Formats: sequence, structure tokens, C-alpha cells
Amino acid sequence: MNNSDVIIALVQYQAVKGRIDHNLKKHLEHVALAAESGADVVVFPELSLTGYEPELASDLAIKIDADPVMLLSEAAKKKGVIVISGCPLKSDETRPYIGALISYPSGKTDLYRKQHLHPGESDHFITGTENYDISHKGQQIALAICADFCDRDHAAKAKAAGADAYLCSVLISENGFAVDSQLLQSRALENGFPVLMANYSGETGGWVSCGKSRVWGSDGEVVVASGSSETELVLCTVSKGKVGGKVLSI
Repeated sequence: MNNSDVIIALVQYQAVKGRIDHNLKKHLEHVALAAESGADVVVFPELSLTGYEPELASDLAIKIDADPVMLLSEAAKKKGVIVISGCPLKSDETRPYIGALISYPSGKTDLYRKQHLHPGESDHFITGTENYDISHKGQQIALAICADFCDRDHAAKAKAAGADAYLCSVLISENGFAVDSQLLQSRALENGFPVLMANYSGETGGWVSCGKSRVWGSDGEVVVASGSSETELVLCTVSKGKVGGKVLSI
């Protein structure tokens, strides 16, 4: 393995509605397994700590000094991995952001706030304004949360800023998979970088996720994919525009 290779674990798992305590425990278990499997980065689906529950988001929204944030930070330090988890983030308004917590082995925690919302999400959430990417081993990994990838400019701005790959935390159902997978493939082709997608397994927020977490190469071809909606880890090795991987059942 090249020293510049970045191994990313896409965690396909089922959240329990509104149960941050339960979901956090599962996050920590999956982080440990991913680290043992050689991962440098571990990423969970959209709103993974609470489940995709817009109606509960304001009550469940957390601040950066909340206990779950501290425990994820401790896990990142202990296991030496970057952890990207999803939750509603407190804002200065009554509605929270759909956010990602980026926990670094250094102990630093950064935040990314989803910039593009699906119809109906604006009733419960507000939007962020800035892209975010991770720099690790000389590579830049741009983050996206679900509807972000529907906006062509979001990925184009990431590429213009030097992104080597585009990493998406999502909730995609079986009915939406054909359209969304075409969009994700298009982002890979348009920008010449790998696109990685971490989806839920099972039901959340009234939606039944299709699973099928996967990676498209810069040529738009599927490189590695979960073939099911079960709990799995998709391990991807990103190496300056090239990507490979394997699937681990949990």
C-alpha cells in the first residue's frame, strides 16, 4: 500500500429513532471495527446519531460541547481515525442545521452544515453556506450530505478547490436509488474524481433505505458496492484519483 493511500470505511447501518444513546454506542462499535480493518476515515449516513427524523430534529439538536461529541472525539483519538457522523446541529434560529461532526485524532472537532435541502426539509432545518474538505495523507476529501450532491455546483466547487474525492452521507430509498445513483455517477464523470456514498440500512423517518452503499470511480464505473440493505462496512482505498475496495458484513 502506498503511504498516500487513504482508506475510507462507509458504515451502512440502521439507526434507532431518536435514540442518540443507542446510536452512539453503535457508532463507537463500528469505529472500532473500521479501525481494526485499517480505515483512516470512518463515515456514517446523514443524521446517523438520531436517525433521519426531521420532526424531532429541533428537540434532538446538539451543540459542539455535548457528550456525544466528546465521546466521538475520544474514539477518534484512541483509534487514530477521522470519524464523520451526522446529527442535527444547534443554530441561532429555532431550526437546526443538518450537520456532520468531523472528529479528528488530534482531538479537534469540526462541523459541516448541509447546504442544499430536499423539498420539505426547510420546514425543519436551515442551510449552511460553506463547503468542507478533509486533508489527510496529502489528499483532499470533500464532504457532501445527501441533497448537496443534487446541486452540480457543489461538487464542481469541491473539484475547483482541489478535491481528490467526493464523500457523501445520505438517506436513499429503493424508489430514489436509480435517479440518485445516476446523479452520483454524473458527479464522478463531470469532475474526474471518485464519488463515495454511505447509506442507511433499514427504515428511518418513514423511509426504507435501500442500502447499496458504493463507490464510483472517476470514470463513472462502480468500483465496489454493498449488494444488500444489511449492516455492512464498505472499505475503499483512495489513491489520488484511483479507488478500490471490499465489503465487510457485520
